[in-house]
Amino acid sequence: MRHSRPSWATRALFAAMLSTVLAPAARAQGGGTFYMGTYTDKILVLDEATLSVRDSIKLSIGIPASWTLSADRSRMYVRNPRGDQVEIIELASRKAVGKFTLSTPSTTVQIWGMSVDPKDRYAILLVKWYTKRSDRYEVTGPKLLRYDFAKRAVTDTIPWPRNEEREFANTIFSPAGDLMYFFTSDDILIYDAVTLKQVDRWDLASTFYEDGMGRINAGFGADVYEEPGFFTNLFRVNDPVNRRTLMGVGRVDLVNRTVDYYMLGPTAPVSFRLAPGKRKAIGIQNEVGNYHFWSFDLENRRVAGKTQFEGRPRMGLTIGSSGNNLYIHTAGNSIDVYDINTFQKQRTVVFDMDMTVITLVPPRPAGPGN
Repeated sequence: MRHSRPSWATRALFAAMLSTVLAPAARAQGGGTFYMGTYTDKILVLDEATLSVRDSIKLSIGIPASWTLSADRSRMYVRNPRGDQVEIIELASRKAVGKFTLSTPSTTVQIWGMSVDPKDRYAILLVKWYTKRSDRYEVTGPKLLRYDFAKRAVTDTIPWPRNEEREFANTIFSPAGDLMYFFTSDDILIYDAVTLKQVDRWDLASTFYEDGMGRINAGFGADVYEEPGFFTNLFRVNDPVNRRTLMGVGRVDLVNRTVDYYMLGPTAPVSFRLAPGKRKAIGIQNEVGNYHFWSFDLENRRVAGKTQFEGRPRMGLTIGSSGNNLYIHTAGNSIDVYDINTFQKQRTVVFDMDMTVITLVPPRPAGPGN
């Protein structure tokens, strides 16, 4: 029996119908861009929808070991494995627009932490000096410095709050860039970002002490799905009466100095990542042989469920820009894609090289100025 070949018009109609059916699925994958550091001198640029490599960014400082994303997501400040060089990448052009180091021939200056001003004028650096002597290395620091990008120089040394030297510093800028928040275990010290003088203090822990809780233990950092000046994360407090550690969710408003928090129950070794829309969050419990996804219902203030999955001894979690997918990555050379509702693995994408760090930059929302 002979089959007649479909006409051009029929084929075109079928293609149009097929594209209509597949378009929602393609959109559901997300329209963001992954930047994946490798153990070479390149950052791979991946399309989120397909996880295919569409470009690469060549570095002059070697392996990209870590980076800091600018507030407007237009630049990336990349550090090498020694932490003594920083290269500035413009993401739109995918080109380097500058680099700097504080090292000299006799002294290596390693950058252990970096916070960038929202207007990309300067950075607050946590550094240590390593000077080579005839029989040893002499270590000085740590110290907090302000590095001015326009002047290409360190302009200020910032005194440690309360003259208490720290190995680590968590410093965050206000959305307008006029204030700088320095986090301690009990409070938040507020500095004028121009004069670098302390102008106020927020006793964050007193919020929990008033309810009979112990010292707060929470992490504060940038999240691509959170509003500027707000931070949502898990926090843990000691219950002095029952002698146990409890876990809850808190949303901190730095500008208005308020905290909206609620308890979930006994603590667990689980991470926390906001999903787009901030109605839910996902975490991973990373214990060998006991890997679980945790789903947090932020609207109803509860743990929605836990699902066991085949994890990795070392892994990171990123939530897709569409809110439909989860990406498990780092370390290794692959990304596992899971459905955010069923937690079923959809696919695994394998690359030719291992990754050092990976970041998803969501697409800019439609509207004026975007």
